[in-house]
Amino acid sequence: MADLPKIVTGLGKAELHRILVRGHDLTEELLGKITFSQMTGLMLIGRFPTEKEARMIDALLVILVEHGMVSHVVAARLVYHNAPEAIQAAVAAALCGAGSVHLGSSEWSAKMLVEELPRDSQETDLDKVGASIVEKYAAIKTRIAGIGHRTHAEGDPRADKLFQIARETGVYGRYCDLIQRVARAAEKRHNRRFPVNVTGAIGAIALDMGLPWQITKAFALIGRTLGAMAHIAEEIRNPMAPAIDAAIKANLVYELDGKE
Repeated sequence: MADLPKIVTGLGKAELHRILVRGHDLTEELLGKITFSQMTGLMLIGRFPTEKEARMIDALLVILVEHGMVSHVVAARLVYHNAPEAIQAAVAAALCGAGSVHLGSSEWSAKMLVEELPRDSQETDLDKVGASIVEKYAAIKTRIAGIGHRTHAEGDPRADKLFQIARETGVYGRYCDLIQRVARAAEKRHNRRFPVNVTGAIGAIALDMGLPWQITKAFALIGRTLGAMAHIAEEIRNPMAPAIDAAIKANLVYELDGKE
């Protein structure tokens, strides 16, 4: 039998009397001594964040916890209503709804930024890069991820605050600068507002913190997990799913081949 390849992880290991996480003893070095934001930095970045980085991470974890009765939390409530014995399925339903329409566009915005301005690029004219992105997407008639918002059409206050904290913590870098230049170029090109939205800000900030674009949605998923749990907790105390279900049935029209 051929030797199996060695499988190596630097994340964690459970031993008889201790649990190691990133080389640290969980119960002796981490538990009760670090915050969840510091733990997030340790797990995603691979080291303890600085005090300022931890503040930025904390903001990224908090910013998307709740945004009202949007579709994916309604899905969580309906799933819990149908399967209260599987609360994890209800949470999963909410997270599966993190996509290009709601909550999940940070990764696509970050991917666009990295593709147009690679980390090793020596380009200094970010206005030119931003305008190029806008023209490219206009040519293929595709929406640019990370800018524009139906509810916050005149400016997303969450994005504004995140950029403020990024500046205060020294995290603000080329990608934060670029996404805002993309927004300004889009406004000039289409003659209407295209403010950076919260997921665009998250994607740019995560890139400036050194994270790969593929992992930038982590902050949305971690934060909205808490939000989904809160909606389920409210559903337990004040059930809304039966009313939602009844409203759907009351307004349901059955059609076959376009005819009632």
